[in-house]
Amino acid sequence: MDVTTGAVLPEECIATIISFTSPRDACRASLVSPIFRSAAGSDLVWERLLPQDYQQIISESVSPGPSSSASLNILSKKDLYFHLCDTPILIGNGNRSFAIDKLSGKKCYMLGARELSIINIGRRITSFWEWISSAEMPVLAQSRFSEVARLGLGHWLRIRVKLSIRYENERNATNAHLLPDTPEGYDGRLPSMREDMWMEIEIGEFFTDQVDSVVEMCLMDTACDPCKSGLVVHGIELRPK
Repeated sequence: MDVTTGAVLPEECIATIISFTSPRDACRASLVSPIFRSAAGSDLVWERLLPQDYQQIISESVSPGPSSSASLNILSKKDLYFHLCDTPILIGNGNRSFAIDKLSGKKCYMLGARELSIINIGRRITSFWEWISSAEMPVLAQSRFSEVARLGLGHWLRIRVKLSIRYENERNATNAHLLPDTPEGYDGRLPSMREDMWMEIEIGEFFTDQVDSVVEMCLMDTACDPCKSGLVVHGIELRPK
């Protein structure tokens, strides 16, 4: 391609080439020239940059308004891509959400508290959870799900979930502290503030492989004392490293 003489490839050829790059490269290419801007914004490019099964996923959307399945289907592929990056959609029974990682285009899922195994335990070791409407949450920490789980009083913390997925069989455990203040001599992960005002703790990672299996994620207390209360669980998110 020779931009000095005006001899350029057809726009469709430019779009095809850009479609084999990345979302970041496509956005950068749009700054080269008007023809690149048109090519880089085309459906041909962003159709390839979206997840292969995006149509099946958005057909399961139960979100209202601009995130409904009907509304998403009328967007250009580029607009759809960035909508899914910035606005997670609820899918299935509304207890899971789906979004796209903006830089890589990879899929991100969050399992709401109702999808997790959060059990009330009685007798000698107590742990009592209650379900509250997300509308009752503070304005700055609204949940995307209709309900969240709140620990009313507990000596024992155990939250589990199993998910069918292709992964590399590798077990690992990580220490985490639920309070943002670093305790003296503590060796482990601390919570950080998310953009949606929830606190987040990384509890582990796994690597994709070609083996169909089940990955289990678990957050548990290492000691049943002292008594705990007030913990609110939004969900567990799986996203690309």
